[in-house]
Amino acid sequence: MSLKTLITPAVLLTTLLALHPAASAVPIRFLPWDDATAARKLGLQNASGIIELRDLHPYKRSAPADATGSKESPLRLVAIDRPDSEGRPATLDIRLTPDIKSPLVLILPDARHATGLRTFIIEDNTAGFSWGCLRFINATGKELLVRLDKTVKSLPDKWTPVDLKPGGDARNMAVQIATREDLKTILYSAIWEHNPDIRKLIFVIPGTDVRTGPVEFKIIPEDRRSLVLEASLKSGQDTTNPPAAENP
Repeated sequence: MSLKTLITPAVLLTTLLALHPAASAVPIRFLPWDDATAARKLGLQNASGIIELRDLHPYKRSAPADATGSKESPLRLVAIDRPDSEGRPATLDIRLTPDIKSPLVLILPDARHATGLRTFIIEDNTAGFSWGCLRFINATGKELLVRLDKTVKSLPDKWTPVDLKPGGDARNMAVQIATREDLKTILYSAIWEHNPDIRKLIFVIPGTDVRTGPVEFKIIPEDRRSLVLEASLKSGQDTTNPPAAENP
């Protein structure tokens, strides 16, 4: 039985609401860059105090938390495992712009900071980063061009998110990467699968293996069907036996 047959419209609405905190609170999620960062003992300081960030994974967004800070307790990433010079956990301010709706905090290693970390904030709201969308972030330090079927877009060298929205039904699509200076040399070419229920955050990084070419990809997929199902199970709803429709 498919996920579509398990999830009714009523369950979909209820569980989508359950995915986010109250409307007055901004939901914030975290994404560690690598396994070593995910293994760190980290916390979030918000208006309520410090909460530990659990189950961090480099290929999956964390559970949402409340991004509301206060004057007494500003929003900060807390390195619980790294004391500062006064013996308290080292902290790193998380600065959100007023217009951000669903911040995703990328946590990267940085030996220069007391926490050993730095952050990069991504707007993760599905109104812009919609289902089926491919969001590219170029981390190679050089401008690149990405071609998706017949669409070509520039990937700036400054970690600027670039969205490609294939649209339509599930299908295969051609993806190529090249530089603007040398369009004849294709750095990467492959066939990817488009699924309108899955959005993908894609970091383009320098290649580390001559067998795979000069660029590689760190891809973080998110499937809305799985999110709804997970929220349904967490809230105790029975998606296998939805309630019968009421008589008019």
